[in-house]
Amino acid sequence: MVNDSCPKQEDNRDDRLSNLPEHILLTIIDRLDIREAARTSVLSGRWRHLPSMLSQLVISVWDYLDASKCDNDGIVRGNEAVVKATKSILARRDLSRNTIQFLCMTFFLREDDPTSIGHAVAHVMATQKVEIAEFSILTERHNMYCDDDDLVIYGRRFMLFFDACPNAFGGLTRLNIENLRFGESDIPNVLNTCKRLNHLRLFNCDSGSWTMLQVEHVQLSELAIVNCSFERVELNSLQKLTRIVFEGWISFEDPLSFGYVPLFDTVSLTNVSLSWHKMIKLSKFLRRTPSVTRLKLGFNSEKIWVQPECLTESLAHVFHQISFVNLTDMPERYDLTWTLFILKAAPNLKELYMSVWDHLCEMKTDAEERKSLSYSENKGAQWESSATAFQHQSLITLAIFGFQARDYMMNYVRRVMETAVNLKDVFLYDRLTCEKCRSIPSRFPPKWKQDCLEKFITNGIKSSATMHFQTFGYLRPDHADKLWFL
Repeated sequence: MVNDSCPKQEDNRDDRLSNLPEHILLTIIDRLDIREAARTSVLSGRWRHLPSMLSQLVISVWDYLDASKCDNDGIVRGNEAVVKATKSILARRDLSRNTIQFLCMTFFLREDDPTSIGHAVAHVMATQKVEIAEFSILTERHNMYCDDDDLVIYGRRFMLFFDACPNAFGGLTRLNIENLRFGESDIPNVLNTCKRLNHLRLFNCDSGSWTMLQVEHVQLSELAIVNCSFERVELNSLQKLTRIVFEGWISFEDPLSFGYVPLFDTVSLTNVSLSWHKMIKLSKFLRRTPSVTRLKLGFNSEKIWVQPECLTESLAHVFHQISFVNLTDMPERYDLTWTLFILKAAPNLKELYMSVWDHLCEMKTDAEERKSLSYSENKGAQWESSATAFQHQSLITLAIFGFQARDYMMNYVRRVMETAVNLKDVFLYDRLTCEKCRSIPSRFPPKWKQDCLEKFITNGIKSSATMHFQTFGYLRPDHADKLWFL
């Protein structure tokens, strides 16, 4: 009797699921990846048409190949699967459902596959509203192994794809591209065609030796330029730009300039500073962006490339609106006092985050190689006014990732606690790690020593701030969001 009833119970559960309202079923299927969503069509007649009504379509080549075995044959098969899935899913769209909330395509820039994808996407854009449309276009070779010839070949392939599918690119709102060498007019042509674009990411792209990139666009709100070899980037007119990520530059002078960017409020700058790089004065660098509220500066465990400044009132206006600062991957064993110039210049700063670590997995460690590549051996920075006492009224949170019980760190925490009279919380985290360096011994103070350290740091100063010693395994979600916010 019991065995006979089990199938009936399962059937009843299936029936109850199928009897749910259509909009709830669609919400469930929208949470599945595209292959699982397609499989639901065989469950029953009620489910057969649901995949054609999905509002979120994410079709990625990574779902069709093993990333650890990404050889040429795998790329061919993965791209073919993306082309097939794109044509099949988009061709069966229910035209009465005229809105696709999100269409995200990830594929390799290989032969005719992108053009097939582009034509299918252009067709659906012509018949239905697509709110967010994204292309993430990959190259077979990793950027570390791309030479000049590869960049030229990939650049030509991309422009052939672009020229063949102007309607698809005209409907894009997000575009991520990598490892491309453009002609002089290529990027302006892409921006002119992609009129809906609000997000653009260029990774390891250039236009040849020592060229300038000038950017103008009506809709673009987010721009990322990462490891690109432009001598200088000029943001001439971007009236909706709110944030930029700019990582790695080759210029002897300021590598980035701002024109008309009235809504700009978030900037992330990261560089491996070599001995010949010019130190950046933030008051000059950001002088045309007084609306910035969030600032991230990254150092990749190498030389501090920011010039600490003694700011006059007229220069300090660029810092006035800043409420959040994140200083990432600062080198170990170097005085942190220079960062106080930001605290002094930014009266509305509420949160100061910083990570300190020598990430040996990513650093150049061979002495001869460092010398030949012009790496700096003295990585620190000095602030002339570091001995001058001042008070800060707004800072409420200090978070240090990679805290060690070393004098320079403890003295820095003490100095901030003295200066920030309304400080509420000091979070001292263990070091950051990646998969490769997780086994390196930690210098984070053990629990039995933490009370003594707190007393040592706070001895003789008045502060109501609470000190929290945190291991990285217990990283608070809100801290993680802010640590990696760009």
